[in-house]
Amino acid sequence: MDIAQLQQQNDRGFRRLRFAPELEQAYREVRDEGIRQRARPVSASALALFLIYALLDAAMLPASIASDTVMIRLLITCPLIAVVWWLSYTQIRAATFARLYAGAYLIGGLSVVAIIALARLRQHDLPYEGILLMLMFGYLVMGIPFRSVSLMSLAVIVAYISMEYATGMSAQQLLINSFFIATANVMGMVGSWLSEYRQRAHFLDRQMLEQSRRQAERESQRKTRLITVASHDLRQPLNVVSLILEHLDGDPLPPQPASLVSKLKASVAHFHGLLASVLDISRIQEGMIVPQLQSLDLGPTLEQIRDTCGDQAQRLGVSLNLSPGESATPVIADPQLLYRILQNLISNALEHSGATSIDVTTARVDDHLRIEISDNGCGMDHAGETHAFDPFYRKSSGSELHPGLGLGLAIVRELSHMMNGNCGVRSAPGQGSRFWVSLPAGVNRQPDSKTSVAAPGPDTDAHHFLVVEDHDEARHWVCETLKHWGFAARGFATAKEALAGRHGSGGSHDAILVTDLHLPDMPGRTLHSLLTARGTTCGGILMTADTGLPEGYDAGQRLWVLHKPLVPMRLRAAITQLTRPLSPGP
Repeated sequence: MDIAQLQQQNDRGFRRLRFAPELEQAYREVRDEGIRQRARPVSASALALFLIYALLDAAMLPASIASDTVMIRLLITCPLIAVVWWLSYTQIRAATFARLYAGAYLIGGLSVVAIIALARLRQHDLPYEGILLMLMFGYLVMGIPFRSVSLMSLAVIVAYISMEYATGMSAQQLLINSFFIATANVMGMVGSWLSEYRQRAHFLDRQMLEQSRRQAERESQRKTRLITVASHDLRQPLNVVSLILEHLDGDPLPPQPASLVSKLKASVAHFHGLLASVLDISRIQEGMIVPQLQSLDLGPTLEQIRDTCGDQAQRLGVSLNLSPGESATPVIADPQLLYRILQNLISNALEHSGATSIDVTTARVDDHLRIEISDNGCGMDHAGETHAFDPFYRKSSGSELHPGLGLGLAIVRELSHMMNGNCGVRSAPGQGSRFWVSLPAGVNRQPDSKTSVAAPGPDTDAHHFLVVEDHDEARHWVCETLKHWGFAARGFATAKEALAGRHGSGGSHDAILVTDLHLPDMPGRTLHSLLTARGTTCGGILMTADTGLPEGYDAGQRLWVLHKPLVPMRLRAAITQLTRPLSPGP
């Protein structure tokens, strides 16, 4: 049943202890399984009680009566209870077990009537309280459904009254006993009705909660699909535009067209930043981001930041100083999320602080590594300092050419918390700002003297590029951009063409693969593995519009993942790392 049908059932009520047919069947399955679970402690306690009663009969009743009552308890009632207890642990159907369980209650009640009858026939009075205890046990302890327990209790009462009448009890005494037993039966029926009503209400509540949870999951999945589709469909054309503008920007153009190209590049970069922020915050809110925590050195991440943000800082005349400082302590973090945090903080300082200098330093504080990004810019007032990390908060300033959405710092806070860290800021007007991120510190490792050391600067003559992209225009402009930067590049529309082509520019292992992650005939990652195994490539860049796969570098495979649209600075940073020759250590 869906949530609307469940709500309709709740509105109609169930005073007659009946649901709509489709819901009633589900309730009975749950109820009968609950009876099986409940029967285990109930049977154990009932078995112990009847054994105690057997001992009391032997000790307190005349021998002629005790022999018969003990026999009934030990040969009929106790074995019956033991069988019920055993069946509760077998694979018998829950509905079948529930019927046997109720039948055992009826037989147990009739056995009590038989014991009282034996005493009456031998002119020995036994109190009828045993019948009352049996009734209360069935109504309130055993948890048998209301209708079943009411009918069986009525059968036990009729059997008892008939027995007392047959053994010659006086009419007055019979009337008194019948009154007390009937009163106890009414009390038990009321208690049983209330108990089943409460169980049904709880069952209905659980069903509504479960349907609400499933509906929320379906909504979340729809949002996830929407985010994925929107990301792909918006990023693909933006990727082509970004590459065309990068190509045009380096060509000698008259002043007016050159100015227009620069403005277009800035607008496209701004739109890309807005799109990335909206998609990132959506993925965070939908739980699509799961950190892959590991112990890592901060140095490589800072190098990536330098390669990515260095050109922008240079263009703005900002001195960007990235140094781990006094601490070489590793940090426990997801490398891609840590990169995103630092990129957001440095981009925020470059775009909004008006600073001429930005410094990144680290220091160990107790069991955390504190990363600080400080600038000498305009600073913030108390309101800005307090609300800087709030979503959609922006300083009121009309001077910004491309104002943001106020999501960059909110993403920093969310990602920091996801990695068991924290963040904050200290600032004052005219005194700059000091943003910080604190993450759990890792364990220091001994340096490996055999580790290769990267030499600076790319060697464009030693590498060529294989570009595999099924989108014709995107493939063309990726190749043109690479050629514009001084590299040789060949384009292929499919993985099959790339595998069949003849590669090389003077040696093996000198090619770098640039491929779409989702090719029509083969995943880009598989293509990279095959070309690497052949000795054709020495590294690769996977392009994807799927933001569910985090950006970043896999040093083991020498493989980058970059999101579309390809940000030229980010692409150049990846190429710089892949083309940087490695010199062997001592």
